[in-house]
Amino acid sequence: MVFILMVSFMTFGLKVVPLYVDHNLISGVCEELIENGEAANMTTTEIRQRVSNTLRIDNVTDFDLSSITMLKESDQAIITIAYERGVELAVNLDVVAKFDTVLQ
Repeated sequence: MVFILMVSFMTFGLKVVPLYVDHNLISGVCEELIENGEAANMTTTEIRQRVSNTLRIDNVTDFDLSSITMLKESDQAIITIAYERGVELAVNLDVVAKFDTVLQ
């Protein structure tokens, strides 16, 4: 019984943790752009391109770049990253993770 429980937790962890790792990578790139002040001088397309380059290097393939939007308020960039990602745990059991991060 303990073995089955451990295998279940390991399966859950191996499938769900990468979703959060990828999100931390994406939000980290955007946060760095804001902290450097680069985002204030960039367009949304340029920010998406920067994220795309990082994702390509880290072999993340299933992220929709249109999930990244930017709004400029008084020369300050506000980047929003909002998307959902799902992963199949078992035959008919899926987990959906919703991410909605606002960086300013």
